[in-house]
Amino acid sequence: MNFILKAAVALGVIAAPAIVAAQEYPTSQVTVVVPFAPGGSVDVMGRYVSESLSKLWGQAVVVENRPGAGSAIGSAHVSQARPDGYTLLVVSSSFTTNAATQPSLPFDPVEDLKPVAVIALGDRFVSAGPRLNIGSLEDLVREAKSKKVFYGTNGVGSLAHMTGELMNDVLGIEMETVHYKGGSEVMVDLGGGRIDVAFSGYSDLVSGIGKPIAVLSDKRSSVLPDVPTVAEAGFAETVVPNWWGVFAPAGVPDDVLAKLHSDVVQVMSTPEAVEFLATQAATPSAMATAEFTDYVTDEITKWRGIAEKAGMIEQ
Repeated sequence: MNFILKAAVALGVIAAPAIVAAQEYPTSQVTVVVPFAPGGSVDVMGRYVSESLSKLWGQAVVVENRPGAGSAIGSAHVSQARPDGYTLLVVSSSFTTNAATQPSLPFDPVEDLKPVAVIALGDRFVSAGPRLNIGSLEDLVREAKSKKVFYGTNGVGSLAHMTGELMNDVLGIEMETVHYKGGSEVMVDLGGGRIDVAFSGYSDLVSGIGKPIAVLSDKRSSVLPDVPTVAEAGFAETVVPNWWGVFAPAGVPDDVLAKLHSDVVQVMSTPEAVEFLATQAATPSAMATAEFTDYVTDEITKWRGIAEKAGMIEQ
């Protein structure tokens, strides 16, 4: 047997176990870490995709809530886990804003964690309270240039906070920030007239608090089709989609990552999943792993620029 043939045979022998491993994955319990307390949208999405994958794989997929430090505790735990695909992370858009505003995170959000698959894409809305008698972004600009306008956030560096600063920058206004511990508190004070604007998901609007004046997207929402988009108003730079995704520790074999991506897309594209997502004003996404990785990196860079301009970077 010549050298080239011997080498090919050797490589085949070496590669075969890896191929088989990817085909068989998973062969035991998988843990999905949600870095927030139970009940929020990330927890809801994490539990749905976990249950769906468990049915597909015939293996237990256990959700483990590890809240704290704006998702840093749970994310750091997964970044340090064995890179074999048996410990995964579910996060949302706030992953990129936290990475942009907290340079002292106990992990590198780009190098230590690998975006695998998008679970779903969702709508976010600009909502106005009763103190502002407005119906459009143009009205908001006019009001904000004539008097003080306050917007609420669910914490420093949160997606709502960053969205507000992005709106200030693009619209040329100076809304003032009021921070809360959670989104429910924001909506209560929006309804009570103590703040004027909120940037929220559809679930926050179900109670009827706040008047949605724009969807932070380039296309109208299927659940609130009468609400115009920020792009229609001429402010396409303020498009801020909500997303939920699965991440893995860096170093997970590419074939395992490929199977994870394929299986997440598969379970979130079923009629049952599409129906579930519709209740969350969300839709499935088949975004490729490479595209998702580039998107996350670009979002961190974008938000870091906004944070620096607004003096929000933590030291």
